[in-house]
Amino acid sequence: MNPLEYDHKKEYLPDDCKVNISPSKFSDFVNKKHQWYREVILKEDGFLGNTSSVLGTCVHYIAECVALGKDVDVEVIEKYIDDNSHLEDYCPDTVRDNYRLMATELVNSYVIPNKNNYLEVESVHLANLGNGIYVSGKLDVLEGSKEDCCITDYKTYNSKTKPKYIPQHYKYQLLTYAYMLWKNGYNPTRIKLVYINRNIDGGISEKTGKPLKSYPPEVTELVECITTEDLEFISSLLELCKDTIVASDKHPELRHVIWNDPRLKTK
Repeated sequence: MNPLEYDHKKEYLPDDCKVNISPSKFSDFVNKKHQWYREVILKEDGFLGNTSSVLGTCVHYIAECVALGKDVDVEVIEKYIDDNSHLEDYCPDTVRDNYRLMATELVNSYVIPNKNNYLEVESVHLANLGNGIYVSGKLDVLEGSKEDCCITDYKTYNSKTKPKYIPQHYKYQLLTYAYMLWKNGYNPTRIKLVYINRNIDGGISEKTGKPLKSYPPEVTELVECITTEDLEFISSLLELCKDTIVASDKHPELRHVIWNDPRLKTK
């Protein structure tokens, strides 16, 4: 399997796993239950990717290689870019024009200066919620020590405006990672997003003929502390998710009510 491709098999999950809750999708359970149910429980296709997701995967891969001291395989990257040509809203040229610049800036401005503080890179963690329901995922980076660690996630974006706070859907993701770590004997105290933007060429003003401001790739770090209330909150949401799945199995006649989707109503 191409190392850039998504691991659908998740062979690390135990044999008794009936449902796996992914941190990256958990905000959908909170905000779009019908969609989460169809993608996670019914295994229907959801978001398959676009220019931004392919670009982000390429940048992540290079950052991972540098952090682990591995060679970056450019041929693997190029194959991955070509293999996604079937996607809608996808421009391979945009990916090729940006991934080297973005990865170089991320590596030089963040990965290399902080690498000595990396505790784990691309490590898999999971926790058992009971009833054959697990939560699992792969961390970009865990920094610090097992007794005091920071969950760090790389994010790419395309805007002239720098991010100023951790969005709620990403916070659900990071706190779900925190829950897994906490259940496995770690003490996560912080969550961090490390953003890297696409290169935005300002071009030339039609009115003045002068160059407009350009926005080259730049790293932006956003950090928040994890409180006891945060861990209690995410724990209660994960328990709610488990209880919802169990109730749905026990009362199939009520699935349309449980998942807020009238299409699931049985006759």
